[in-house]
Amino acid sequence: MEPNNEEIFSAMDIDAIGEILNISLGSSATSVSEMLEQRVNITTPRVEVMPSKDVHFESMEPAIAVEINYVSGLDGKNILILKESDVKVIVGLLLHTDYSEQEFVMDEMSIGAICEVMNMMMGASATALSQFLNMAINISPPTSFPINDSEQFKSKYFETEENVVTVHFNLMIGDMVNSEFISLMKADLAKELIRSFNFGAPAAAEQPAEEPVPPKPQPAPSKPQPAPSKPQPVQQQKPAPVASKPAPVVEAVSSYEQPQNYNVGHVAYQSFDAEDTVLTNDQNNNLNMIMSVPLQITVEIGRTQKPIKDILDFTSGTIIELDKQAGSQVDVFVNGKRIAKGDVVVVDDFYGVRITEVLSNSEIMKLI
Repeated sequence: MEPNNEEIFSAMDIDAIGEILNISLGSSATSVSEMLEQRVNITTPRVEVMPSKDVHFESMEPAIAVEINYVSGLDGKNILILKESDVKVIVGLLLHTDYSEQEFVMDEMSIGAICEVMNMMMGASATALSQFLNMAINISPPTSFPINDSEQFKSKYFETEENVVTVHFNLMIGDMVNSEFISLMKADLAKELIRSFNFGAPAAAEQPAEEPVPPKPQPAPSKPQPAPSKPQPVQQQKPAPVASKPAPVVEAVSSYEQPQNYNVGHVAYQSFDAEDTVLTNDQNNNLNMIMSVPLQITVEIGRTQKPIKDILDFTSGTIIELDKQAGSQVDVFVNGKRIAKGDVVVVDDFYGVRITEVLSNSEIMKLI
C-alpha cells in the first residue's frame, strides 16, 4: 500500500516548502537578469509530493538536468530540470550567439555556460536561503547533463517507491522564454528545510498555552472563604489590629507628601564630549601613526561590461565605450570605497581631480 502523502507532509508543510523556495529562487532572478541582460521573472511555485515512479516530465523533453549539492547547512541534492529549448536561449544570451537557425549541441562550451548561469542562480538562491533561515548554507558548483532516458534518470537519484518533492516554477526571460522548469528533491531534504524554518514552533507554542490554562488554583481561594465565615467572632477581633496597621501606613504616606513643597531642579548630566578631546601622549602618538597610514586613491572615469567573446577580440586601437558621457564628473575611490566626486583637470601636464562633492569625515571613517 502506497503511503499517503498527507501523512508525510501536511498542507501547512507544503505551503512552507513553497514559500521557502519562492523566496530563495525568486531572489535569484535579479542576478540572472544582470548576467543575461534581460528581464527575468520566476513565478510562485507549485509543490507536489509523489512517489518517484509517478514523476513525469515527458512534456519537457528533450530536457537538461542540473545537479546542485548542498555542502554545508543542508544535506542533500536539488535537481533542476529545464527544457533544452530554454537552455538554448540562455546559452545564446550568455555567449551572444543566435542558436535559432543552428542546431544546438550540449558541448563543453554549452555545458560550461549553463553551469555558470545555474551557479549564479543557485548561489544567489543559497545566499537568500541562508539569510531567511539564519544559517550558513553553501553549495558545490553545479553539474549539467542531458536527460536521454527519464526512467534511468529517476533511478539514478531516487528509489522506486521513494517520495519526491516536485516544485514547478514558471520561467520568463524577456519575450523569448515563457515556460516551466522543475526542482526535484528528496523528502528528507524538504523536511530539513521545514525544520530549519522552525515551522513546527507555533504548534509547540500552543502546548504551553494549554498548561497555563489550569486556572484551577482559582477555585482554591473560594475554599478559604467559607473557612473564615465560620469563625466570625475571630473576624471581629482582627479588625482592631487591622485598623491599627493602616493608621501608621497613612502617616507614612503623609510624611512622604511633605517633600512636594521643595523646589525640584533639572538634572545636570556630566558632559563627556570634553573628555573625548583630551588625549594622552600615547594616544596622540597612536593617532598620528594611524593618520600617517597611506591609502590607495583611485579615480574612475567610467565602467562597462563586455562578454568574454568581445574581450578576446581586443587589439591595439580597440575603443571601449564607457557608461559616462564626456565632461561628466568622475568618482574618487579610497581603498575601493567611493568617497567623493570631482571634475578632471590638468596640473603641470598631469591629470588631477577638483573635488566637488565629498562625504563627511564620520562617513569616510565608517567606509574605510
